[in-house]
Amino acid sequence: MKENGIHILLVDDDVQNSLLLKRFLELEGYSVTYASDGVVGWEMYKQQHPDLILLDVNMPSMNGFELAQRIRQTDSKVFLFFLTDRTEKADRLKGFQLKGNDYIPKPFYLEELIARINERFENRKVNVQCQYTIGKNIVSVKKKGYVLKIE
Repeated sequence: MKENGIHILLVDDDVQNSLLLKRFLELEGYSVTYASDGVVGWEMYKQQHPDLILLDVNMPSMNGFELAQRIRQTDSKVFLFFLTDRTEKADRLKGFQLKGNDYIPKPFYLEELIARINERFENRKVNVQCQYTIGKNIVSVKKKGYVLKIE
């Protein structure tokens, strides 16, 4: 399994399909945490500060729109993708009004989701290479993507 350093929080009350999606994303190299509703998702978000949150809209306790609004009050940088069967124009527009970065109707192709995730994170990748001299030692630091390597 390849690792790409991107942590995803998946928040959806459909346990069976979510666990399948979680496994698929992990096989693609993503670190994934699963929450079965918005309240648990909020707690996990505060603890883990993921890079991307995949949100269903229809959930008990706290729906995906409510969770997105709460997250955006404190974090404007985390990516929010709505994955939902709510496909009406008003719902889509609400998702974007809440500063969602994408709105993907269910059912969707897993490969399309991966392509959308990769596209978003491609713009955030940074390549930095520098050297430091410490005494007689030279330390090269390379940062590619999200992994820091010291050689």
